[in-house]
Amino acid sequence: MNSAVAAGKLHSNNAAASGFDYKSAVRSILPRLAATTDESDKLRRLADDAANALRESGLARMITPRQFGGYELSPSHHIRACADIANVCSAASWVLMVCVAHDYIIGRFPEECQREVYEGDADNLVAGSLAPQGVIERVEGGWRLTGRWQFGSGCDHSPWFIVGSKMANPGPDDYIIHHVMVPRADVVLDDTWHTLGMRGTGSKDLVVTNAFIPAHRVVPTTPTFLGLSPHAKAPTYRLSVYSGLPAMLSGSVLGMAEAGLKAFVEATSRRTTPYGVVKAQNPIMQKRVAESTAEVAAARRLLEDMCDRFDALMAIDQPMSAQDRIQMRWDACYVVELSRRAIERLFAAAGAHGLYEGNKVYRAFRDINTACHHAVVDFDAVSNLMGQFRLTGDLGENPRAAPFA
Repeated sequence: MNSAVAAGKLHSNNAAASGFDYKSAVRSILPRLAATTDESDKLRRLADDAANALRESGLARMITPRQFGGYELSPSHHIRACADIANVCSAASWVLMVCVAHDYIIGRFPEECQREVYEGDADNLVAGSLAPQGVIERVEGGWRLTGRWQFGSGCDHSPWFIVGSKMANPGPDDYIIHHVMVPRADVVLDDTWHTLGMRGTGSKDLVVTNAFIPAHRVVPTTPTFLGLSPHAKAPTYRLSVYSGLPAMLSGSVLGMAEAGLKAFVEATSRRTTPYGVVKAQNPIMQKRVAESTAEVAAARRLLEDMCDRFDALMAIDQPMSAQDRIQMRWDACYVVELSRRAIERLFAAAGAHGLYEGNKVYRAFRDINTACHHAVVDFDAVSNLMGQFRLTGDLGENPRAAPFA
């Protein structure tokens, strides 16, 4: 066995022995999440009981700093948990995925900021939007922030928000992009979330106008996202953000695909045409099921391999190389692409009943096709990055701006 992988498996075993069993935590809330799926969809935000279940289970603090009641686990636990939850509720999986991914970043902020966010509420769900859609400028004692951010998944349940922003009038040595922690009192939620899929995530716009931000709530993006923050006190926070986020997202999407495939097979095995033809005996239908099953299974194997690599990187605890970073992002992107292809092939054969709200194949189709529009798994963009790196060894990164992988 490769020594790095062996070290990773040792780390994973040690994490499981730390007192938190994420598998049991997931199993304990699946019935509650399944029962709230339709409610979340209708509300266009995560149902209150679903959010409560995520918090009460301990899953919301898998990557929260141990100093404030969290577990500081490897991203692998979070990825697998989100995949399992997506088998019953895409909205709950997505909100958990996004909010715990933000914990993955907040652990790199100054301790004073972490204390404000977590002390007394380690189970909170921290929403936000990482794209630099706001502007910060230096003022006496800190910063002034203004902006509008799209896609604030889980915002209705969040006491704090993390947002990306560009610096106004940067100097020649300044980092251009920063990430900022903002309390709920400074954020207005604008309900713009009318979409094809992922309706239950409540991914509304976040609006901030001239909010004062103390200096300890602002960090430069490039070193923070590369795992080089001086405030990172555990291996979790020394991994690349641009590798972790797409990997976490891919777990949720894969779980949706697994649910859609299962629903299609169950429905098709008993479907007949109005003329009495048994769909399960149709060779074309059989071919579709075979291909989609292979794609979903391949995506699951790739996801598991990514999880093992994260555990190995946690054990080594060194900055991720450009090769590791782009490979992880590409693999995550490919998990999403395989999931999308598999479900699109099945949805095309789902028949007229597949067009109705409540049909599980339809839900998987619309949710996956919405989720795969996220920038971190944009197939064309990440394909170009991977191809560029393979051919030139260069990612074309600007050291003053956010890295690409």
